[in-house]
Amino acid sequence: MAGGEKQALSPKEIIHHKFGVKASYRIEQVHVSSQSSCLYRCHLQLPEFSVVSNVFKSKQDAELSAAELALEKLGIHPQGDDDDDDITVEQAWDDIVERIKYIFSDEFLSSDHHPLGSHLRATLLRDGERHGSLSVSVIAAFDAKINSRCKVINPSVDKDPILAMSYVMRAAAKLSDYIVASPHLASLRRKNPYPPAVIEALATHGESIKVEAVYIQCATSGEEVVDLITLDISSGRYYLDIIADKLGLKDSSQLIISRTFGKTPSGYECRVYSAIPKLNPSDKSLKAYGKRPVDDEEDQSSRFKNPWNAKASSACGQDIHGDAIVAALGYSWRSNDLEHDDVSLKSFYRICCGMSPNGIYKFSRQALIAATLPFSFTTKSSWRGPLPREMLSIFCRQQQLAEPVFTISTSPVKPLSETLRSLKKLKDSESNDGNNQCVNEYAGSYDSFNHYNSKDEEELPVLESGYRCGVKILSKSLQDLVLDCSPRNFYEKESHAIQNAALKALTWFGSLFDDLDADPEQPRCYMKGHMNWMFTRNIMIKGKFPSSKRYEEAAYDESKTMDMDRKPKRVQTIPNGSLVSISYSVSVEVEADFWGRSGKCLRELIESNEEIEFEVGVGSMNPHLESVVTQMSVGQYACFVTNMPAEGLVLADANDTARTRSLLSKLAAGLEYSVHLLGVKGPTEKRVESVFFKPPLWKQRVGYAVKLIKESSASTLVDFGCGSGSLLESLLEVPTSLQTIVGVDISQKALDRAAKMLDSKLNKGACNLKTIRLYDGSILEFDSRLHGIDIATCLEVIEHMEEDEAFQFGKTVLTLFRPKLLIVSTPNYEYNKILHKSSLYHSKDRSMSQRSKFRSHDHKFEWTRAQFSHWASKLAKSHNYNVEFSGVGGSGDVDPGFASQIAIFKRKSFTQVKKVSMQPYKVIWEWTRAQGDKKN
Repeated sequence: MAGGEKQALSPKEIIHHKFGVKASYRIEQVHVSSQSSCLYRCHLQLPEFSVVSNVFKSKQDAELSAAELALEKLGIHPQGDDDDDDITVEQAWDDIVERIKYIFSDEFLSSDHHPLGSHLRATLLRDGERHGSLSVSVIAAFDAKINSRCKVINPSVDKDPILAMSYVMRAAAKLSDYIVASPHLASLRRKNPYPPAVIEALATHGESIKVEAVYIQCATSGEEVVDLITLDISSGRYYLDIIADKLGLKDSSQLIISRTFGKTPSGYECRVYSAIPKLNPSDKSLKAYGKRPVDDEEDQSSRFKNPWNAKASSACGQDIHGDAIVAALGYSWRSNDLEHDDVSLKSFYRICCGMSPNGIYKFSRQALIAATLPFSFTTKSSWRGPLPREMLSIFCRQQQLAEPVFTISTSPVKPLSETLRSLKKLKDSESNDGNNQCVNEYAGSYDSFNHYNSKDEEELPVLESGYRCGVKILSKSLQDLVLDCSPRNFYEKESHAIQNAALKALTWFGSLFDDLDADPEQPRCYMKGHMNWMFTRNIMIKGKFPSSKRYEEAAYDESKTMDMDRKPKRVQTIPNGSLVSISYSVSVEVEADFWGRSGKCLRELIESNEEIEFEVGVGSMNPHLESVVTQMSVGQYACFVTNMPAEGLVLADANDTARTRSLLSKLAAGLEYSVHLLGVKGPTEKRVESVFFKPPLWKQRVGYAVKLIKESSASTLVDFGCGSGSLLESLLEVPTSLQTIVGVDISQKALDRAAKMLDSKLNKGACNLKTIRLYDGSILEFDSRLHGIDIATCLEVIEHMEEDEAFQFGKTVLTLFRPKLLIVSTPNYEYNKILHKSSLYHSKDRSMSQRSKFRSHDHKFEWTRAQFSHWASKLAKSHNYNVEFSGVGGSGDVDPGFASQIAIFKRKSFTQVKKVSMQPYKVIWEWTRAQGDKKN
């Protein structure tokens, strides 16, 4: 069976069978300064998604890696004819026995298509009793067939390589006529020698190589010491014996080899090498490998003499005891040559950092020091790399967990009247302090866990209908429940619910890595009615990285702060929800006193970014950096000092790790930040309103206008500044007396969106309208085709003009268009203190720092109630109209009034005016019931 078994389809063959020509491979050359040869990366494009491989020496390996990644994302696991799910435990044992016999056959030794063959050939070049002895750990680590059959016997093999080794030894015992098993040496060798011709054919040439590796010394105090070592692998020597020598072991038979877990910058996979742990003399329960009680809930660490190595265990996801070496060495499938790459301190710490959810996000932003995993997902956040759902999948694969299982649920929408009544009650009962509370999505908490405890969230309206998503994480082998995350918040979009559920799961897992003292069975009480958590200890993620030390509030150095107003209490001048663009640098510095006579201050740049954008209030930057930036004005510089983060995080980011480590050992202060605020984009008006008001304020405005339109007997309507057509869309869904509706806007892009929306709506169902048109034109100009219309609307448009243009618009509409009814809405500036927590400023001041206090960065002005009343009353009096005032959002009877103020102009009488024939507007889309067609 083992020698002539039918080969399974390769990953590329499976992709071809499934997608055919729809699968497109694109090879990219990658130049690495440390490598003389060119490396390759493969981009695989499939109909639904794309994947990018790591870098490899050959194009074929890059394509294979891309195909494997795609299959992993599709949930397809390539297997031979013998599917593991259909194999009994007895069959698995038989397969392991047959496989071991085949590994020591002449045929296998002559094959160049398996890394294990290279290991076996290397052992045959040894002298003495070690000649031809192959370590059991090598067989368990490098033979996929045996590994898969071991999982059938016990799924815990994934996290316990000693268990796999015990199964290999038990299977080899059944081959006593063919294999010599040495339990005390944990190795196997063939009983009868290989034919001389086979031995003579073994390659003995090769050059000596020197490879850098990381040595993790497990100190008696329990803290690991990480240093670089050099592996001098001379020609003809077995590289695993050299690693064993470095660990003080007799030979490679005493080594335990982890699975691959991370890659060097050049794409070579790393493994952890350590000694097979020895039992405590007092522990008599583990005398034989095969009797290890792996399912026992008792901590296995106490059973072994050597202490648990947290850093090494964290890196590979398996229990490591005693000292360990992390190296990138190994034989490939296609060559006898030993592939190798240096593992530097920087690359090791970067691998460790990338094993945590926080680290995955930091790498995606290319800001290891400055960025932190956000506690809220919004579409405005400047994400780089994978979104939360993809990040969670990456994390689960790294930790040998099953793919996340998302469950979507929906809730029926409450009647609009009920929602408005609850909103009015809420607003009427608010105190002044309550009015100054910020919306939950912009709560700006500096501790992501405190965010869930926020008092603001309890006092402000939350979405009570829409999509809600839960996520479950199971162990890959045993399918035990690891985490059940069920946030109770609703979201308007299904994708937002999924991304936020994934992000909250990542946040919880991140707490295990970032706080070594956390009890995984008792997470902090930060759910506060927003999520339910369940955690079981069936899978224990140990060695959380980078440190138990959490970021602390910024410590300011008064002498190093420039252009910053020092106030006793922090004043945030940039509202939450704003997009901030900064450049920054982070340095470590040692004062002159540490260096004696030289008197020079040493400084090492750790991280810098010429421009990075982040959203204020979602926790995507570390708290002290965001705290300082949000007190600055555009163009300002600031310099401040913070406490030190974990040393590993700094070394993962530093270019010269030796120098940086030297400075850190003498460092008394912390990291020094230099920041330049490049620009600020305030939160979009629609977003602020949609988060603060349920239903969103724009929907309330549209609903208010539709109500007036339904109560009228109007037959024609023009929406000035129609944008993407939100009002026009609503008019298709309700019965009215309207026969003709028209939208006018100056934005071609917005009109295109409106046309597509209207076309889609009209194709889905009938409406009572006879004509719909969209015009491209300025609402400051008169078009005689729209003279004498019944109703004109202009919702949240005039604030995008200059104030004199707003007066011109009012004059043009009431003088020339002469509608029976004109509805105009605009933001109430006084309400901004609630939305943005900003204080009022003089209305005539138009500096950019003050404009940032508008609801949108492209607003030219925003009026108070008095200013809006003056504008509307003056226009009405001059053009024979009556005007009434109302609004939506908040209450008109309580300061500061409605969030959006509305003026309703009603024509007193119709006075015939001389009609001027002017048609500057261009028809870009039209639909008529008579012909049932549309023109573009």
